[in-house]
Amino acid sequence: MLRFFVFFVIFGFSESRILHRPRDFRCGRMIVFGDSLSDDGVEAEGESHGFLRNSNGKVWSEYVTNMLECERYTNYAYSGAKSGVGNFYFDTFSGIQWQVNQFLTNNKFLADEPLVILQTGGTIDFFSGDTNSSEVVENIQLTIQNITQTMTSGTFVILSLLDVSNSPGVQAAEDSEALQERLGSLIAETNRQLHHIVLDNDLGTRRLNPFLRVKLIDINTIALAAMQSLNVSEPFTHHNPDLVPQQIYRYAFHDLWNPSTIIHYQIAKEIVRNLQQF
Repeated sequence: MLRFFVFFVIFGFSESRILHRPRDFRCGRMIVFGDSLSDDGVEAEGESHGFLRNSNGKVWSEYVTNMLECERYTNYAYSGAKSGVGNFYFDTFSGIQWQVNQFLTNNKFLADEPLVILQTGGTIDFFSGDTNSSEVVENIQLTIQNITQTMTSGTFVILSLLDVSNSPGVQAAEDSEALQERLGSLIAETNRQLHHIVLDNDLGTRRLNPFLRVKLIDINTIALAAMQSLNVSEPFTHHNPDLVPQQIYRYAFHDLWNPSTIIHYQIAKEIVRNLQQF
């Protein structure tokens, strides 16, 4: 019990320390697109367009905007968003491409040095039955092109797909091993293609847009390291008569599919670290 209390105190102190140190990266305007991993729900401060927060605390984008002390924060992420126009529940609404199109309709040119973070989506496509990564990769590439054609300055961060093949929901599935292998393979292939799209020496996003600061961040390495000492087989639940506040930091997952707030915090720290290296 004491061990988790000490961790809780250190975690809180660490966030406070990051929040109040001088900014190395100026964040005037932060814009986020994404799926269930990035949806901050109605609880978040700033302009939010999502459904609900899939975490037992803040999600990564909320931590990032606080750490960087962004002047404006806009989050277009929707839970269930696919990489294209649609959603797990809706065919023509709230997908990643739809989010970007909605934003660009009212923002023809981004010339105010914005920080744009794209959490590409694709995991929901694979959960919905897609058996190859080609369509997801095409959607991601088109989304990146649409964003860069509008940005004339600023920073563009692309996040890799989070590998959820070891989540409690997959582990508990009827065909767990087959599902785990299929998801892991599809996500790995998509991330490989994403690396090529962004970092190719001749045709990569970074090479074609020298006036932008472009960064691809692998969030899987961070999430995996953060989960090392946590319970990864069961999601966090408050339906426990012996629940104490510190237990929130014992679980890697908030529910069957989505990581807990402590994982989001570590992802945010990595994003900020990368931004401070520009």
